[in-house]
Amino acid sequence: MNQIDTILADKHFLPEDGIVIFADARSGSTWLMELLGHIPGSIINWEPLHKERGVVPVNFNWGDRPYIPLDDTHEAYQDCIRDILSLRKYSDWTIGKNSPEGLVKGKIVLTKFVRANLLIPWMCQQVKFKHKPLLLMRHPIDTCLSQLRAFGSRTNDYGEIPSGINNARFTHHRKMMKQAQNDLEYKIVLWCINNMPILENPCLGDWVEVVYYEDLIIDPRKQLRSILGRIIPYVHIPEVMSLIPLRAPSETNLHGGLENSPVKQLYKNIDAIGYSQKERIQIIFDHFGLKLYDAFGPYRTCSKLSL
Repeated sequence: MNQIDTILADKHFLPEDGIVIFADARSGSTWLMELLGHIPGSIINWEPLHKERGVVPVNFNWGDRPYIPLDDTHEAYQDCIRDILSLRKYSDWTIGKNSPEGLVKGKIVLTKFVRANLLIPWMCQQVKFKHKPLLLMRHPIDTCLSQLRAFGSRTNDYGEIPSGINNARFTHHRKMMKQAQNDLEYKIVLWCINNMPILENPCLGDWVEVVYYEDLIIDPRKQLRSILGRIIPYVHIPEVMSLIPLRAPSETNLHGGLENSPVKQLYKNIDAIGYSQKERIQIIFDHFGLKLYDAFGPYRTCSKLSL
């Protein structure tokens, strides 16, 4: 056993006690995780579902955005997710954001997922979280443009069905995937395929607390105080807030800083595409029934989801 193994072997975390962030990739989850990482005693559990660097057994074939239905009876899947949330299952990469000293002092596991939105119903059925998990929502245009800048398109065939269990949703929407005229439209279609089943679920509010990226950008202090109020005793909130650099960029920010104006930050991606492209994206939104956002502005078009 190495030093990390020895430290974690002495910990007895329960999956129910942890803090969980769900989000799509490039939705601001690293920033939110870093802010909440100032909670004393928190240990960061970084992207445990990553296909190469995470801890899900290869033979599970979960793919890049796994979906497990509520009636699934695979005990190995249940054991895996509980072991992930309690840090009984980890890799050097998933715990690499922590110092040995931080692990020694750790009292609560903070897990960040950008591949698990479709697992929310199943996971919340398996684990009765003491702190309601957070679902960070960011405008899909904003999110997908950021994904393209960070990762590229990664495909030359928009009709290719991603591998993984329970992937019939891609076959069902393959025609829409193939109709994409560029990488952005393809990413938008995938975003809808992987998020609309959750956003349309009337039980979403029972499972998670939805945090909106635009609210976090405009008034991070208010949003964080609200989040912390559900996690730590009220008397400790001022101390934790004093430790948090509210306008510092995350380590995954590609340009090394945020815009001086939060409003400018919200508009910079939306303003980068033309009106005709926005019209085509709106057709995609309409096809999937997305009402929370439209293609013409960075703010949600209804006050909140029907939670």
